[in-house]
Amino acid sequence: MQVAGISVDPPRNSAKMVGKLLLPFPLLSDPEGELARRCGLWNAEEGVAVPSIVVVDQSGEVRYLYSGSDFADRPGDEEVFAALDGLDRSIERTTGGPEFRVTAARAREVSVRADRPPIALEHLVPYYRGVLFTTIALKKRFGGWGRSGKKAFGEVDGYQTMIRRYNKAIKETVEFKRQDEG
Repeated sequence: MQVAGISVDPPRNSAKMVGKLLLPFPLLSDPEGELARRCGLWNAEEGVAVPSIVVVDQSGEVRYLYSGSDFADRPGDEEVFAALDGLDRSIERTTGGPEFRVTAARAREVSVRADRPPIALEHLVPYYRGVLFTTIALKKRFGGWGRSGKKAFGEVDGYQTMIRRYNKAIKETVEFKRQDEG
């Protein structure tokens, strides 16, 4: 079993992100968003892939697909682990090579995000601080909504926990980077 991230960013940007965030898995490039489109995970209005989790078995069949409504919409760990546990590891691909293939040269040349520079790691700290403040404002609004507000309040609370974890990890990574440079 192999975990990998897939981004529409060019390989150079993905490599920088892996280094900056010390990701323990490879970040592959889908430079034109072709795989995202095939899986129905493309947001044409924003020109980006929808945040999602896809579990693919050894034969190339999609066994689990979660399409988030926004960057923070993620399934619980238990749901993803159940999908992974359900994979039949003895399946072998008998239909030939992969249906989707992008050469490294093609990925460097063409990207749906070529016009967007990567976000510097240091810029993520204030970004996530702003996101956290947004969730605080939303929780205040939901307080007067009765039963539906309580449900929304709980969801926002989960987002706040995730945002705080991300922010902590980014700050630690920035500190590691400073120590390495110093």
